[in-house]
Amino acid sequence: MKTKTIRVFALILVAVLACSLAGCAAIGAWLGQLRGELFGNDYDIRQYDNFGNLVFTVHGNRVTMDCELDDNGEVSSYIDITIDGESWKHVGGTLVFAQRGVDMITDFSLPANMENPTGGTGLMPVDRTINEWANYFGKELVVVVSSQNGTPIGLFQGNNCYIEIPGDLPKTTLIHIDGKLVYVHRANVDILPASLFKGQ
Repeated sequence: MKTKTIRVFALILVAVLACSLAGCAAIGAWLGQLRGELFGNDYDIRQYDNFGNLVFTVHGNRVTMDCELDDNGEVSSYIDITIDGESWKHVGGTLVFAQRGVDMITDFSLPANMENPTGGTGLMPVDRTINEWANYFGKELVVVVSSQNGTPIGLFQGNNCYIEIPGDLPKTTLIHIDGKLVYVHRANVDILPASLFKGQ
């Protein structure tokens, strides 16, 4: 029994190391979130109004986010941000948390017509499975962030991106971009393959 347990543990360890060495974006995102929970990550936090105008920017060296629970223990619309030891409660507006080293491009125009040159396999169940696994290992993406009424704010792009919808943060998208974390809260988010933009 002891030998079996050691073998299982060794297999898990080898799988985790293999994913890390292969650039497994999901594990990178998990490690980044874990570091944030323990020590806090550095972020530039930007708030936007409904028309995509920048309201203010906050810089923090140790930032973490949690959901706020209501009296019934249910997740409320509030998020509780701890920033350099201080508490900031937020509800309603669009927030973009970008870890330092991730640039949001604001001077851009989207092509009116895009076409995917690769075309996939032609079998939708296969394409969905491939896309799901590609997300775990990271893929080249363009992420367009717009205000709640649809005004474009900016875009992120990266060669090794992983997307997650955190269950403990309401109305938030997590994007792991080339080793850095971005959280987008209360915004319209379009996650597009970079191939749609090539040759435009």
